[in-house]
Amino acid sequence: MRVKKQQSFPITRVVLVAFLVISVLLLVILIFHLFRVKSLEGRVANLEKHQAALEMEISAVTGVQRTMSINLYYYNELLDRLMNDEVICDTGAVIPVQRTIPYSQSPINDALRLLLRGELTKAEEDLGFKTEFPGRELQFLGARLENGVLFLKFSDPAGFTSGGSCRVNLLKAQIEKTALQFDSVSSVEFEPIDLFQP
Repeated sequence: MRVKKQQSFPITRVVLVAFLVISVLLLVILIFHLFRVKSLEGRVANLEKHQAALEMEISAVTGVQRTMSINLYYYNELLDRLMNDEVICDTGAVIPVQRTIPYSQSPINDALRLLLRGELTKAEEDLGFKTEFPGRELQFLGARLENGVLFLKFSDPAGFTSGGSCRVNLLKAQIEKTALQFDSVSSVEFEPIDLFQP
C-alpha cells in the first residue's frame, strides 16, 4: 500500500499572502484617515468663517471694532543709496510700513487696495519712502488663491505697469512683498501676464 505523500505549504507563500493582506489593510486605513483629515480641514475653515462673522456682528452691536496690523511694502530711496552707495533700484530697499485696518475676511485684498492708493505719511516720506501708486487708470480687479499661488488681476489700459526695468521691478516688488506677508501665499502671479514688463 502506498502512503500518500503530504504536500508541504511553502512558508514564502504564507509570508507573501500575509504581507499583501497587511498592505491592503494599511492602505485602507490611510485612505480613511486622509478623508477624515480633509473633512476636519473643511470644518475648521467653516468654523473660522463663522467666528469671523460673529465677531463682525459683535463689533456692530457693541461699537467696538476689531482691527489687525498689516504691512505695506514701499520703496525706500535712502536705504537703496545706503546699501549701494547710489540709487540702483534695489528691490531689497522695498521695505514695510505698518498699517492698522479694520478686521477683514479678505485681508490680502484690503492690503493690496491700500498699497495701491499710495498713501504715505509725511514722516514716511521724510524717511525716504516713495511710491508711484496710485497709477493712472491702474485698477486692481481682485485676487484668487490656488494652492499657495496668489493670482492678481489688474486692468491697465494706460500702460502704467510698463516702462523701464528699474521702475517696473520696484512697482512689482511692492505688490509681491505686500502679498507674500500672508502665510497662505507662497508665490504671486499677475493677470494679464504682460503686466510689469520693462
